[in-house]
Amino acid sequence: MKKHILFILFAIISLSTYAQVDSKYLKGAVPEVDGKIVFSSTIKVNNSVSDEKIFDLMNKWAQENYASPTNPKQRILLANPADKTIACRGEKDIIFSKSALSLDKTTITYQLILKIESGECLATVKNIKYDYYDKGNKDYYTAEEMISDKVALNGEKLNRYYDKFRTHTIDSINGIFNSIDIYLNGVKRREGAVDAEVQRTIPMTNLTEATPSIPMVPLVASSPAGESAQTTNTTSGATLAGFRQISADKIPGNIVKLLNNATLITSGSGDDINVMTASWGGLGVFWEKPVAFCFLGAQRYSISTMDKGDTYTISFYTEAYNDAIQYCGSVSGRNEDKIKGSGLTPIKTPSGATAFTEAWMILECKKMIAQPLSQDAIADTTSDAAKKWNGKALHKMYIGEILNVWIK
Repeated sequence: MKKHILFILFAIISLSTYAQVDSKYLKGAVPEVDGKIVFSSTIKVNNSVSDEKIFDLMNKWAQENYASPTNPKQRILLANPADKTIACRGEKDIIFSKSALSLDKTTITYQLILKIESGECLATVKNIKYDYYDKGNKDYYTAEEMISDKVALNGEKLNRYYDKFRTHTIDSINGIFNSIDIYLNGVKRREGAVDAEVQRTIPMTNLTEATPSIPMVPLVASSPAGESAQTTNTTSGATLAGFRQISADKIPGNIVKLLNNATLITSGSGDDINVMTASWGGLGVFWEKPVAFCFLGAQRYSISTMDKGDTYTISFYTEAYNDAIQYCGSVSGRNEDKIKGSGLTPIKTPSGATAFTEAWMILECKKMIAQPLSQDAIADTTSDAAKKWNGKALHKMYIGEILNVWIK
């Protein structure tokens, strides 16, 4: 009897799970316009960027994804900077199932239109067709024949045979839209199947620092009244306008690749703040704390500001801000105000460190270790790197406890 009850419960759970998984593929998931299937998504750029810049970025994205010499059938059809429109022809193999004896797949082709206007990218996918071998016969089918509600749905269920076309098509097109979003706005964390809401409220400030020479966006400090925010390590109640807080173990993306992308380290105290580009570093655990470590060149001006302040930030940017990143990496803070010259918008984090609203992710850190590297510390003296740095002043290593991770 118990076995029967367990079997029934298992069946109920399985059916419930199947229904939940299928729900995103059911009615309304495949939109139609005048009898034709047309998918569209408006991707808003989170920060203030000109339409010309967005067009240039999307044109680069299209070149990377649709101008492959290995697949001449997938190509860019049009790139018109005057009306900021890009058209591409896409082609992709979709494998439904695969075994040693059989392969069930289709080749999907489609047209992708990108229209840039008012700080947004309207992405449209239409003219979807399938090249499919069915029982040894090759044939071509339109999306209207294979994935429309009329064909692929039976009430609250997917019709067999058509279900594989519908689910894989929806996933593939959502992948295109998500790729554009990430390219323009950076990686997003997903909690379950729903994007976590980004806090947009700008709270009142209670910071007591002297007014800096450049305008700063105020936010709430994390420490209780009467306690210095500079020395507070617990920031679970902290907020940062336009960002949401995640734990350090939820930092998204490949950290090796992440640190090779557009990254800035901002350090200092009071009005003596400097920003520099970063490329050497990583994440880990030290003294049972989540940490970020970075290496600054011995001659870098930023060493002086890193040594003055207790906290600093490591912030990450999309390609929309490459010009600002390149500026920060080519000009010395000894000679000019790089924060002002970069055109980025500075903000104060709960610990009192400086970051920028244009970042898609900010690591707010507190210094734990500051240690110059020495020639004696080089273990592999025969490596190319050791030979390159032989007799030269080496970098200074900083290990910082990650107080907060802010993400858009």
